[in-house]
Amino acid sequence: MKNIILTILFLFSINLYADNPSFVLTDSQGNKIHVQDTKNGLIFQEHKNGVLLTMFGHNCPPCREEIAEFIELTKKYGDKLTIISIEVQGYKSEQVEAFRKSNGINYTLLSGDDNINFVRHIVQRSGWNGAIPFLIAIDNKGEVQVVQAGLIKKDSLEDLIKTLNK
Repeated sequence: MKNIILTILFLFSINLYADNPSFVLTDSQGNKIHVQDTKNGLIFQEHKNGVLLTMFGHNCPPCREEIAEFIELTKKYGDKLTIISIEVQGYKSEQVEAFRKSNGINYTLLSGDDNINFVRHIVQRSGWNGAIPFLIAIDNKGEVQVVQAGLIKKDSLEDLIKTLNK
């Protein structure tokens, strides 16, 4: 497993573009998120703390299990952590927003369909094969620290969060 994570981190650190692209994402509530690609990660311009970027599916049992953990982590670390989750099972922004409201989600949700260029960029940079949940942990300097497919338990996430803002 460590070799897989190291391989993905290596792939993510490769600069695929001479002119690091930027993206303007739109969340389910219509807010804009400006993202700049860098050699070692991503800078979320509106967020100066650690970022957990996740790919999830509305119909994925492990993804749904994460929701309660992410809600709790957002309450606990809200000033030190940003969670941005991209729904990748075909929901449009309106459906993602209804899902956010019906599940009491207090972190940022985006439609993968409505932000497809960014999702494709993540696929290219990370080698992501579509397995969900999928997490990219980015520190407050915009550098990728962890890339992992599969469910991560809350205690491991808490340990990770502590390292993102050092």
